[in-house]
Amino acid sequence: MTAVVEIEILAEGLGHPEGPDVLRDGGILFVEADSGRVCVWYPDRAVVTLAATGGAPYGSTLGSDGWIYVTQSGANYGGHALPRPQMPSIQRISPDGAVVQSVCSASNGEPYFAPNDLVWGRDGRLYFTDSGLWEPDNPTQSSAIHAVSADGLAEKIIDLGPVFANGIGCEADGSIIWLESYTRVIGRLRPDGRREVVARLPAGQTPEGVAIDSEGNLWITTFEAGLVAVLSRDGRTLKEIEVGGVPVNCTFVDDWLYVTDFGSPIDPGDEDSLRPGRLLRMRVDAKGMPMTRGFMRL
Repeated sequence: MTAVVEIEILAEGLGHPEGPDVLRDGGILFVEADSGRVCVWYPDRAVVTLAATGGAPYGSTLGSDGWIYVTQSGANYGGHALPRPQMPSIQRISPDGAVVQSVCSASNGEPYFAPNDLVWGRDGRLYFTDSGLWEPDNPTQSSAIHAVSADGLAEKIIDLGPVFANGIGCEADGSIIWLESYTRVIGRLRPDGRREVVARLPAGQTPEGVAIDSEGNLWITTFEAGLVAVLSRDGRTLKEIEVGGVPVNCTFVDDWLYVTDFGSPIDPGDEDSLRPGRLLRMRVDAKGMPMTRGFMRL
């Protein structure tokens, strides 16, 4: 079941990279939570800074308007002081990186705690997780899934309880997939509102991010196990790919899977002794599902 795939290291020395996506010019978009910036990797220029969002961005995706949309956690996960603190929100960045705007910071008057991951839905709305405080030993804060329409109207779609909802994806039929890091549950919200459990990963495989291939299979980064687990649409484990490090998010570009790696502890007994993060890619036996892109009229 374990697959051997050659892994190419594209960039190293990154400060908690997350949320990869691909830009129109072929650059690989990602965010750095530790530095509060949006970056792009190019084969001929390595990593360049597109924009400084401040705070601690945790996810990014390209819109059909060419703007980049970001989940801004405001550093509520890491709890460390930042030089440019920001309100937890959804932000967007102009294609040239010169403009950083807030799209929304609350749903129905309820402020966000720390937005995490985001995806465009088939209905044109931007869906995202608000995970709550990272407290795996004694979870108390509830997670939620929200959606923002093109006119900026934001609403809470599901209150999930204290499960730390993390990665999010959209399937071909419009169903929304979400990952629960505490319970290891892969959940599905169907377009008619029905909710179901797709699978529960084994102990030690904490799900973080998800990408969906053209066959509907789910490619899930499991940050504690150092794996990408590939599940069928009905939840069967098809294979596991050893990535090493701490894989947190992934995205397809044709038959390449790009992975952001948080970094491995230099001293396993000291969580703060982190080797800087990396951007990786590997050629796989699948291609990504065509993605929907939306935009905001602000």
